[in-house]
Amino acid sequence: MCGEPLRLKFVKGFYGPYAENLRHVLKAVEGHLVSGYFDGGDVPTKPLEVIPGALDDAQGFIGAETKRRLDRVSKLLDGFEPPFGLALLATVHWVACEEGARAADEVVRQAYRWGPRQHQFSKRELGIATEVLASQGWLGNEIRAEPADVSA
Repeated sequence: MCGEPLRLKFVKGFYGPYAENLRHVLKAVEGHLVSGYFDGGDVPTKPLEVIPGALDDAQGFIGAETKRRLDRVSKLLDGFEPPFGLALLATVHWVACEEGARAADEVVRQAYRWGPRQHQFSKRELGIATEVLASQGWLGNEIRAEPADVSA
């Protein structure tokens, strides 16, 4: 992971990796830092919005190490911001880090075994997510981003 001690306990959920204890965090920051959680709850397609001024307020509280970690996450998410992209990255990260997939073709097989929701990702998209995660150091040194076949 990124190294920030969030103490989230992820499990393999229907939509992708899910942390029940994140719900408590979102409830606590609703109306203070973000809005939209109470409107949609755990609906994965419901966007959250940062409350005006909250980002500036937070800047004064985070340290240099946390800022570095946030920048790293921001770089990873670039181009993957919609719920589909986030679910894609989370799925690939899970099957690589939690289930031991060591090559892009293994990522595809394990993602498709996960459940019907993961079939929304094409082989090509799973391959791209694997390459991005691997190239940015999110999957460790052991995974091969070069798949045997990631054609659509």
